[in-house]
Amino acid sequence: MPAAIAAYETVDEQAAAGPAAQAAFRLGRISWRQGRYEASLSEFERARMRALQLHDRELCARSENGIGAVYYARGEYKQARSWYSQALTRTTDDAMRARIHLNLGVIANIEGDLEEARRNYLESRRVFGEVHDVEGEALALHNVGMLHADLAQWAEANVAYQRCLELFEKLGNTAMVANVLVNRSELLVARGDLMPAIESCDRALTVYEQLGDEVGRGEALRWKGHALRRAGNGDLAERLLTESVRIAHRTHARLLEAESARELGSLRGERGDVPEARRWYIRALSLFFELGAKREEVEVRDELGRLERDSES
Repeated sequence: MPAAIAAYETVDEQAAAGPAAQAAFRLGRISWRQGRYEASLSEFERARMRALQLHDRELCARSENGIGAVYYARGEYKQARSWYSQALTRTTDDAMRARIHLNLGVIANIEGDLEEARRNYLESRRVFGEVHDVEGEALALHNVGMLHADLAQWAEANVAYQRCLELFEKLGNTAMVANVLVNRSELLVARGDLMPAIESCDRALTVYEQLGDEVGRGEALRWKGHALRRAGNGDLAERLLTESVRIAHRTHARLLEAESARELGSLRGERGDVPEARRWYIRALSLFFELGAKREEVEVRDELGRLERDSES
């Protein structure tokens, strides 16, 4: 990875406008994967400006989609949706359209509009299928699995996860294999398969560490902490969840920070530490409110209310 970065930086400094714009875009993608969002945003914006000067609509659309991805990773969903929508109106590439529908579906899912999410995911999968983009279709299938999980439709989620895991393993896409392993751990915990869930997160952690993906590592730590809490290992769960919060705060991954804080609130509440549980719940509630994650906001308010009632009884 360092060699690739150095090569792209050399191209960006020395090449003509077209190759330099492409190099800036690739640098933006590398920084995004590493969770270096400020650097990523700068590179995507530079690529977009050069693409506009060159009248390169597709590179401009890809850069706008990249900008949207940075805002999404930082939990700034209004800005992310705006950039995604702009890219959607600009591109004429079907595979790109499918990816943007996938991204818009993710935001709708977070904001609790599950029907809008479903429409975007299915449109994405349809278009990917039409252009024979197997990797894209696997991405859409992965998100369909997450939607089923949000609805506690575990059998349907399992089918979707298993199928897309097979596809990503066949394609050699290790980053997405790790993402599926992490998300599938939620399903395993729901079925009571706690050790397989922990092992799934450990496999993902190995991949994220190899890739230098800090946000991915934080997600895997959160879900491993969740499984460990359910298994009764509160001490190790707390250490992992606290590290997840630190990673999320450092990388500005606000959704991850909110989810990890909520998990810590649950853990502390189970241990009878009401002040600490309240502190973590309030932190999570504030972040979910800022993000517009309405479903999670309502759920945390209910959990906080139960905590307060139980402490008074």
